[in-house]
Amino acid sequence: MKKIAYSLSAALLAVSLLPWQSANAATTEAPVAVTPIANEITVQTEANFKNADDVNSFIINAARNHVSVINMSVKQDSDVNGNSGYAFYDSKIVKEAPGYDGFDALSTVIEQAHQYGIKVRAWIPQFQDKAAMDRNSTWQMRSIDDSGRISTYTGQNGSQYYVNPFEQDVQNYERSIVKEVVTNYNIDGVVLSGMDFDTNRVDMNTNTITSFRATNNFDPKKLDFTKSDNANKVAQWNSWKADQLAAYIKETSNDIRAIKPALPIGVQTDVTNTEGTSPNVAAFSASVDFIMPVVASDLTAEAVYGKDGIVATTEAQANGKTVIPVLNPDLSTSHVVDLYNGLRTEQPEITTVNYTTIGQYTNALLGNVGLNAGY
Repeated sequence: MKKIAYSLSAALLAVSLLPWQSANAATTEAPVAVTPIANEITVQTEANFKNADDVNSFIINAARNHVSVINMSVKQDSDVNGNSGYAFYDSKIVKEAPGYDGFDALSTVIEQAHQYGIKVRAWIPQFQDKAAMDRNSTWQMRSIDDSGRISTYTGQNGSQYYVNPFEQDVQNYERSIVKEVVTNYNIDGVVLSGMDFDTNRVDMNTNTITSFRATNNFDPKKLDFTKSDNANKVAQWNSWKADQLAAYIKETSNDIRAIKPALPIGVQTDVTNTEGTSPNVAAFSASVDFIMPVVASDLTAEAVYGKDGIVATTEAQANGKTVIPVLNPDLSTSHVVDLYNGLRTEQPEITTVNYTTIGQYTNALLGNVGLNAGY
């Protein structure tokens, strides 16, 4: 009886499925696959990799949070303790940063990260460099104030150390560090940064002025930067510097290609920097593999992915090279979801984003990166 009752129930169930119900079930669409966006991070070594134990715990946490690439500073990029430019690796050119004598942080990070399938790029800041100034004080960048007085440039907070990027000896020094790292370490790429300056009044060193005047018909020292009727000359001055920085990137890229032809090369830059000095992306893009435009934390998601947004602006100059937007890992969930959905719809060629923070990459921030991998 139980068997007969079961069969009768099954038959009634089959009859109860009306034709329109059956058709709907048969034509239900499978969920649309969402294209994953890979996450990479940029890490300030002095705040995160003080010893081998720090490295080990950080790498394990990064692997848990789906980090694909770590861009690691190989020399200090900040002047929090007045030591920008000092090395986090075994260098024959520049002294180790305080606390790194005998500890090759770059080698340790590479070894540990590769065990977890994480790539390591050498993030090499260029011109905020106290170590270079300690080597030769005449290399310090100089600026001009409203009264025409020339003095050393010390950044927005008055306690930063910059060297003149338009001085050939400075360029040779910075390039020698890049070549040393590329030659001696099993890195997965190079990222050049630190070539954006927050003022158009640099550099006022004699050699810079002489080089500029060789191809231009005025002296930038005599410009009144406060007057709007000088806007064309200021733009000419800034354009010349942007081209010089682009030429420097091309030369540095050639150095790298001569050592490791297939090593990926990228540049992190502020493409929205209209008031200061930044390299000309269109002029250097042919010499690199990817470009990392910095996204200010207060920008809306649409300001990144929209038709006039940072991604589109960068791609218009990038000549087809990969663009990796640089974001703050502390963005809200709603902001990230909006941004990722916008990128998938409007900029589907963007498959990777970078998360950069100043100082310590806390467990909470790495956790944010891991959560974002699921959006």
